[in-house]
Amino acid sequence: MSYQGLLNKLKRNPASITDFQSFIEKTNLPLRLIEPKGAVILKSDYFKSRTNFCKTLQWAGLHQRSCQKAHREVLRESMRWGEAIISKCCYFTMQIAAPVMEGQKCVGSLIASPFLLISPSELQPEELVLRKKDKAAKQKTFEKALASLPVLKNEEARQAADHLFRLADKLSDPDLGNLIKVRDAQVLQGRISDQICILKNLDREFSPQTLSKLFYDREKEVIAKIRLGDREGAKEILYQLLAIALIQYLENFELLKISILELLILFSRAAAEAGAKIEEMLGMKYKFITELAQTKSQEDLCLWLVKVFEKLMDRIYETRHNKNYQRLKKVLDFIENHYNDPLKVEQVAKEVYLSSSRLSHIIKNELGVTLGDYISKVRIDKAKVLLKERELPISQIALEVGFPDQSYFTKVFKKIERCTPMTFRQNTIQSV
Repeated sequence: MSYQGLLNKLKRNPASITDFQSFIEKTNLPLRLIEPKGAVILKSDYFKSRTNFCKTLQWAGLHQRSCQKAHREVLRESMRWGEAIISKCCYFTMQIAAPVMEGQKCVGSLIASPFLLISPSELQPEELVLRKKDKAAKQKTFEKALASLPVLKNEEARQAADHLFRLADKLSDPDLGNLIKVRDAQVLQGRISDQICILKNLDREFSPQTLSKLFYDREKEVIAKIRLGDREGAKEILYQLLAIALIQYLENFELLKISILELLILFSRAAAEAGAKIEEMLGMKYKFITELAQTKSQEDLCLWLVKVFEKLMDRIYETRHNKNYQRLKKVLDFIENHYNDPLKVEQVAKEVYLSSSRLSHIIKNELGVTLGDYISKVRIDKAKVLLKERELPISQIALEVGFPDQSYFTKVFKKIERCTPMTFRQNTIQSV
């Protein structure tokens, strides 16, 4: 798509111009659509003013090429990371950039700039003086143009970046699917790498047998989270499972595929048990197995599994309104608020008007663990936060999370985390 091609597309699709204007109105940011050689295809009214900041800098002697260079650099970063990028433009101003694509070719860029992340009053005095030895009149014009720049908070800039990327996606042909895949891959790679580092910091040597045992234990945990409909908790364990699988089968892609297939079957069964329609699960499972057979790289395999997981969780949320789930949620909320109390099954059962045996049955059925094991897991998770963030003695942490003494706390911690609280704290400090 050439300059003329992009221009013709805008003419054929007036909604694109409406979206362009909508971005300007919602963010209050100046915006330009620029083709690769630097020609401006579309721009906001801000640039039509003779006193806009960019023209003021050119009038004062700053060459336009420095801005163009900044635009090219941020566009490269945007394509590298698969998202709209916020970066410095020229002087102390900021810019947000996102590419417009035709297939895998960049045919233009959306540049939202100039704007500031801090008020002009917070800039250093030397930053407010033109770099050239100009007349006082130019300095006053410069300061007036500076005062007209929009000032965004960090969160506002992030939201504007998300909005700009969506706009670029609409202008692209067919869309920014390839870049979104790059972004998702970068995020997933980072999460899996974090989990691999955590595994390496555990005080144990890993063999095929110990890795298989760890994988099996994490499988039980993820099933419990899926049954609960705990999307974020389940996803965190999913990253751990992928990290273990990659350590095990880094050199054997076919075995990695088999491991992923086992997870797929496990997730599908857990989703059905959690309330998703069985006939829908069967149809999805067949489709997923077909897709899995066509996947050719580790990166695509991991991305694919995360997307499958999201689809399965969506199905659970669509059908999750049964009475047991509501009771279970109330129980878990109660435990979350009273984990440091000496909890008993009878006390918890009373909260949801069930007998102790009936509550124990529901917990075992829905979570795959006993009530006591679940309470211990919650307490250990709270203890891990205290071990990371505070320098409390371990004996004090044990009391704060509901254990009667340090030795019992250490015993339970080691059973769940496979290391002592002291080792966990030391590994956390080393990894920072």
